[in-house]
Amino acid sequence: MSNPILVIGAGVAGMTAAIELADSGIKTVLVEKLQTTGGNALNLYKAFPTDDCFYCFEGNRWRPGIRKCFYRSALIDQPNLDLKMDCKVESITGPPGKFKVVLELGPQYVNPKKCTMCGYCLEKSKAFSLLSPQCQPQAVVYNPELKDDETKNAAEGCPTKAINLDAETSKETLTVSDIIIATGFHEMKPVNMDEYGYGTHPNIITQLELAQILDPNGPSKGAVLRPSDGVPAKRVMMVQCVGSRDENYYPYCSKICCIFALKHAKILTQERGDIEVGVVYMDIRTYDRYEEYYRETRKSGVEYVRGRVTRIDPQKDGSLDIIVYDSLLDKYLKFSVDLFVLSSALEPPSGSSTLIDTLGLSSASGFVGSIAPETEVVVGNHIYACGSALGPAEVPESVTQARAVVSKILQGRK
Repeated sequence: MSNPILVIGAGVAGMTAAIELADSGIKTVLVEKLQTTGGNALNLYKAFPTDDCFYCFEGNRWRPGIRKCFYRSALIDQPNLDLKMDCKVESITGPPGKFKVVLELGPQYVNPKKCTMCGYCLEKSKAFSLLSPQCQPQAVVYNPELKDDETKNAAEGCPTKAINLDAETSKETLTVSDIIIATGFHEMKPVNMDEYGYGTHPNIITQLELAQILDPNGPSKGAVLRPSDGVPAKRVMMVQCVGSRDENYYPYCSKICCIFALKHAKILTQERGDIEVGVVYMDIRTYDRYEEYYRETRKSGVEYVRGRVTRIDPQKDGSLDIIVYDSLLDKYLKFSVDLFVLSSALEPPSGSSTLIDTLGLSSASGFVGSIAPETEVVVGNHIYACGSALGPAEVPESVTQARAVVSKILQGRK
């Protein structure tokens, strides 16, 4: 019997690969460093270009045309899939085809197979929470740092005895035949870019933070409010290419930042009432079907300014005065806004360089590099990568790459 396959990262690409491998009868170990699957998709609200929930995808290739919600896909019940949350890869040694992997697993305070999300512990203690209505596994999580007087009572009163407050960190060693890297991306926090003032004023935010504001499951229930005082935001300005296409930070184009911005501009102008939106850009890069976003937002009144932001002045009323140089008009323009949104570069996640070095892989601007362009997802001997582990990628592209990896592995096992 062949050794199982290790999938590192349980975002869109990692879950797609793991589920399709498991459905094909191959033992698969899916590890995720966080306490819920989904990666960035969990925080991005609507998926582009369909405006679906990010968790809703086309079904696998044996059931074409059927939509599938990953948070309803029963990951923990698939017999060929071993899902390990709060898990980090400590080391990888051994030859290709027989990799020896040491995993470090965080304490499993809540058994996801026993938790029914009845809400008892949530009512008793703030140490327990539900990360998202779409979290997978469908279970509450426990944060020992928030332990209070009712925590023990909540654990003892759990009707299914799913809670173990004495759980400890453990290690596990396994041998795997193949490794799939699906570690995704991280949104750059531009704290060192003084010209944008990120971190100096609460109403200067990133696109990912805006997505969380727009999400009906978020803190404001989808209401567009200024973080500084909770006042409804009526004027929003976005600026593109923050940290990307910049030799001082990341020289590459982050590819989907323009789409993030236009998706949010569409939601703001068409679904959130009378909100004025402006976009400051170098180039608008909306390829293929995403060009429709650009057309729709122009029709809905979004103002596009080709140029650069030169000055930001916070006002006493919580608003921000923005000075923009318009390169087409060759003049400076002044805007007063409630929210200033930065389309930050999408960068490799922490730990990427260590994983690349450990496996002897090539690096492409910090992301995993392919062996050859024609075999994009093959990055080493019995080692594959898909989704944003290879660089910024949209959801359909990530799913396609994950399926390409599965196809290559299945072909190799014939």
